[in-house]
Amino acid sequence: MENIYRHLEDGETPLNAALNGAREIGFTVVSISISLIGAFIPLLMMDGFIGRVFREFAMTVVASIAVSAIVSLTLAPMMAARFMRARRTGMVAFTCSSSAPLSGFSPVTGARLTSRFVTSP
Repeated sequence: MENIYRHLEDGETPLNAALNGAREIGFTVVSISISLIGAFIPLLMMDGFIGRVFREFAMTVVASIAVSAIVSLTLAPMMAARFMRARRTGMVAFTCSSSAPLSGFSPVTGARLTSRFVTSP
């Protein structure tokens, strides 16, 4: 997401920013996914009672890592190209129309941060 947003700030179109951002992290995502899948392959190959216990766990982890890699290289950049836009006025990512949700938050955190007894024994 950060790479895509950086490309958007540099003036690229959303589609080109998504493609370039995904291309920049593609090798890293693939290499980490392969190494994690390789770490769980021995659990799939185990025999006996322990092998039967861990086989479903290892298959679930391997499948989830593979799906995560596919989603991070395809769906996430596509959604970013569709919904991300560069801001013209600065680096504000989230805006709130009302400060009501935050009005009670500041006194509580201020009291916690100034009280040495509460924050660190």
